[in-house]
Amino acid sequence: MFRTGRNFIDGIAVDVERKRVRRINVRIAPDGVIHLSIPAWGCTIAEGETFLRANWKWAVAARARAMARRTAAKEPVTPEQNAALAALLAELHDAWCVRLGEANVTWKIRTMKTLWGSCHFRKRHVTYSRALARASRELVEYVVVHELTHLRAPNHGPAFYALMDARLPGWRTLRRLLNHKQ
Repeated sequence: MFRTGRNFIDGIAVDVERKRVRRINVRIAPDGVIHLSIPAWGCTIAEGETFLRANWKWAVAARARAMARRTAAKEPVTPEQNAALAALLAELHDAWCVRLGEANVTWKIRTMKTLWGSCHFRKRHVTYSRALARASRELVEYVVVHELTHLRAPNHGPAFYALMDARLPGWRTLRRLLNHKQ
């Protein structure tokens, strides 16, 4: 029988809390703890436990994926990988700037926890994540095109998606692949 606070199922930690939510929510933390949020009213803790047990296979699989991503992210990028990424980015960034007619766009590589890249469109500066060193050339190219597209469409509105479709057909598949690498 669950209660609020820390519980265990098959040796896996499950944190249960009552919150102002409309539905029962199951989230997986990067450290592998499963968080179960139960509506503060209209639902019992027993109903939350029943829901989690009915979705237990999914929760364990999602937990395994989260733990694998965390382990992969902890492996530091070697100096050789960093140098190879810098060379690849120099090539792709310059080629796409010419192809898209963008001039005076500076870039750098840095460690980023949650982003593959970012664009400061007013300063015309792009930052790429060091984690791209583990990605394939086509995925790095997708990030380059994505960030350079932000120079014309600073947000992720319809104009941005129209430009991405015109510049890199099939980019949605690449985005899906890249985001599953995390």
